[in-house]
Amino acid sequence: MSTARLIDQNYVKTGQVRIVSKNMPVHGAPAVKAAEAVRCAGDQGKFWDYNDKLFENLYVGDTSAATVSGLKQVAAGLGLEATVFAACLDGGKYTRQVNDEAAEGQKAGVTGTPTFFINDTKLVGAQPFEAFESAIETALKTP
Repeated sequence: MSTARLIDQNYVKTGQVRIVSKNMPVHGAPAVKAAEAVRCAGDQGKFWDYNDKLFENLYVGDTSAATVSGLKQVAAGLGLEATVFAACLDGGKYTRQVNDEAAEGQKAGVTGTPTFFINDTKLVGAQPFEAFESAIETALKTP
């Protein structure tokens, strides 16, 4: 089971932890558009499904997935309403939010992704579940 799923199962679903996802597009305009696309998918209840599928495509080297047409193809593959998704993405509904969150990340010292904050504890890069578990347990014990 993935680290994200273990955190969800052990902490989020038990009501102990709330996950807040913020954008930190570090690879220029295509990354900003990809972050917007994930938010647009969220409007149709597919935030995490879209996020996971997009990163899966990029991980296997499908760089076309980061183009506007590629982002729309990912949406279509997940069964999202194409017209609604395109209007959101093409209209820049989330451009300001993505840029504001990136500025917030820079201010917090984020220099790359993924970066995680468990209260004041910063974890940089992919981490095993045990690293999150330790930070979460410490945070839960702190008044």
